[in-house]
Formats: sequence, C-alpha cells, structure tokens
Amino acid sequence: MTEAATQNEKTIADYLGDLIAVETHIEQALDHQLNLAKDDEAAGPLVHEFHDMVRDNLQALKRAQEEKGTTAGNPVIAAATTVLGKAAGLIDMIRTEGISKALRDDYVAFNLAAASYSMFYVTASSLGDQQLADLAEKHLRRYASAIQQINHHLPKVVLTELANDGHQVDFSVLANAREQIDSAWQSTAN
Repeated sequence: MTEAATQNEKTIADYLGDLIAVETHIEQALDHQLNLAKDDEAAGPLVHEFHDMVRDNLQALKRAQEEKGTTAGNPVIAAATTVLGKAAGLIDMIRTEGISKALRDDYVAFNLAAASYSMFYVTASSLGDQQLADLAEKHLRRYASAIQQINHHLPKVVLTELANDGHQVDFSVLANAREQIDSAWQSTAN
C-alpha cells in the first residue's frame, strides 16, 4: 500500500471514529429524552423517531468501521465530544422545563452531526470512497429532515409548555409561527 493510500485510510478511519463518538453522545441524550417526552403527544413520537434514526446511523457507522478494519478516531475530538456529552447530561439533570429545551438541544446536536457528515461526505468523495460518501449523504439528509421536523413541531411544544405552566396562551399563533419559521429558512436558502 502506498503512503498516500495509507494516509487516506487513516483520515477516513478518523472521521468514522469521530462520527461514532458524535452519534453515541446524541443517542445518550435521546435515551434520557425518551422518558422525558413519552407523555407529550407532539414530542413523544418525534423523540422516538430521532432515537431510532440515531441508533440506525450508529449501527451503520460501526458496520462501516468493521468493514474498513479500523477503530481509529481523533483522540482530541473523542475527548471533546465526551465533555460535551457530559455537559449535556448535567444540563438535562438540572433542567426544569423539559421538552422544548431538549428539542432545542437536539437541534444544536443535529446541526453538529449534519456539519460532521458534510465534512465526511467531502472527505470520502475526494479520497475515492464512494460507498462512505453515499453513507454520509444519507445520514446528512436524515439530519436535515430531523432539523426541519424540530422547526415544525417546536412552536406547539413551546405553547403547550407555556399553557401547562399556567400562562394564558393564544394557540391561534401556532400556524403563523410555523409559517414564519419556515419562511425564514426558505428565504435564506441558496
């Protein structure tokens, strides 16, 4: 094997390891959220769907890692994702308002995953691994869809939580809120 091919394999192995770490920490947060959102008619099924997506993504990445015969990952990224995961866990433990802020945190985590998959797609494509590029694109699209679902469901979850906290809530703003959020994203798409 040439030095360039060895370097390519190491880079791809590092990306796979990094993505496994990201997906693992997202799955851990969603494990907690399954219980938090179980009784919420809007968020419960959504969180369950997200959990299944992340679990499936993680399994696919681990299979790819086994097929490549690697277990490498960037130790700096792994340490950083461990710290971020622990911080998210601590936030979950002290949080009093649950579901809307959990979805907000998912939104942030899903954008991290989407950026990571974007980088992996470009890396795998440019280094000649079309199979992994295709996997990265598939997972990127899943996260893009999940982010859009959060955009769509978050207004109702927020309104419901406000009402449950005793606020006089005007639920008629729901449709307009969804329109404004959708419009903001659509108007800025390139």
